[in-house]
Amino acid sequence: MIDPATFASQLVSAERSGLDYQFRLQTNLAQAKIDAYKAIDTKAEAFSAVLEGLSDGSSLNSTQATFSQEGAVKVNSSAGAAEGNYTIEVSQLAQAHRVGLSFADESWQAPTTGVLDLGVNGNNMSLDLSTLPVGASLNDLRDAINGSADNPGINAIILQTGSDVKLVLTSEETGAANTVSMTLLGGAGAAYDELNTAISGQTELSTAQDALFKFSGVDITSSSNTVENIIENLSIELTQTNAGSPTTLEIARDDEAIATSLKSLVDAYNALAEQTKSATVSADGERAALAGDGTARNLTNLLRNSFANLPNGSYLSDLGLSFDRYGKLSLDNDALSSSLNNDPNILENVLLGTGGLAESLINIVEPFHETKGFLDARMTTLNSQVDRISDKVEQLDKRMENTYQRYLSQFTQMNQMQAQMEQTASLFSFS
Repeated sequence: MIDPATFASQLVSAERSGLDYQFRLQTNLAQAKIDAYKAIDTKAEAFSAVLEGLSDGSSLNSTQATFSQEGAVKVNSSAGAAEGNYTIEVSQLAQAHRVGLSFADESWQAPTTGVLDLGVNGNNMSLDLSTLPVGASLNDLRDAINGSADNPGINAIILQTGSDVKLVLTSEETGAANTVSMTLLGGAGAAYDELNTAISGQTELSTAQDALFKFSGVDITSSSNTVENIIENLSIELTQTNAGSPTTLEIARDDEAIATSLKSLVDAYNALAEQTKSATVSADGERAALAGDGTARNLTNLLRNSFANLPNGSYLSDLGLSFDRYGKLSLDNDALSSSLNNDPNILENVLLGTGGLAESLINIVEPFHETKGFLDARMTTLNSQVDRISDKVEQLDKRMENTYQRYLSQFTQMNQMQAQMEQTASLFSFS
C-alpha cells in the first residue's frame, strides 16, 4: 500500500514547483531592484544635502586669522570677513565691578528689619530683610540676593580671608556703566547698624571699567572684552593689554577649508555615480539589478551634463575640477588656489550664483530623491509588483491545498479498495 499523505504531497510539490520557481524569481528580481533604488536614493539624498550646505556660500568663503604675536587677542573670522592686515593695541581690559563687605565671621546674624536696595546700571532690587529666615546668617543673606527674581545682575559669594569674612558682590556684566550700588534703609538694631557699617566701609576689589583699544589706529571703547563684528564677520576677544606693542592681525582666504568643502561635493557625486554604475552596469558575468533601466542612468547623465555646461562660458577646470576617463570627478587643490588668485569671485560666479552649478545640480537631483520623486515612484511600482506576486502565491497555496486534499481523498479510497480486494481474495485461498 501507498502512504496517501506522502504521495499527495509529492504530486502537489511536482505540480507547483514550476510556479514556485517563477514567483520566487520574480520576487527576487523586484526586490533586487528595490534595494538598488534605495541605495541610489540614499546617495542622491546625501549629494543633495552637500549641495544645500554649499549653496549658502559660507563654507566656500572661509577665512583664517593669523597674528604677529599671540596672547593679547583671540579672533573668530567667519565667512566673508574682509581680507587684510590690521593692528590691535589694547590699553585697558573691561572689568566687572566687585566690592567686599567685611564681617567678623559667618555666624553674624542679619537684621530682621530694613530694606537692602541693590542696583546695577539702572536696574534695582529691594530685599526686605524681615522676609529672611529667623536667625538668618550671612549665608542666608547671600542666598537671598542670588535667588531673588528681581536680581539686577549681581552675584554674591562669601570669602574667608583668614582675618574676617567678606560678602563679595560682583556685577555679572563688565563695563563702566555696571557699577554695583547698595543702600540700607528703614531699620534699626545692632545687626542693622553692623550691616550699614559694612556697606559704608565697603572695599572696592575691582573697578568697573570699559575695554579701551585701537583697531588699526581707531580708538574703540567696549563694555565687554568680546567685541562682535568690529568689521563685518570678524569678532575679537581681548585677553590682555599690549600697550606700546600692537599685534598685527592678518585675515586671509582659507584655501584649505575651501578645498575641503569643495571636496565634499566631489566625494558625494562620486559616491552617487559609483552606486548608479554598480546598479546599472553588469560585471563579472552577473546582470546588474537595474540593467536596461533608464531612470537611474538618466540621473547621472543629467548631472554630468550640468558639469559640462557651466555659466558664463566657464570651464570645470576653473573650479579645479576634472573628470577622468572613467567618469570619476576629482579636485586639484593647487589649481583651485590658482583660480581663486586670478578671480576671487570664481566660486560665487560659477558655483554659487543664480544659475550656477550648485543650483543646477540641486534642480536635477531633487525630483529624483524627493518624496514621490522618480526613484520613489519606481520603488512604489516595484513594491506593488511584489505585493501582487505575494497575492498570487497565497492563491496558489489555497489551490494547492485543495488539490492536496483531493489527492489525499483519492489515494485513501484506493487504499481502502485495495484492502477490501485483498480481504475478498483471502476467502478463496486454499491452504
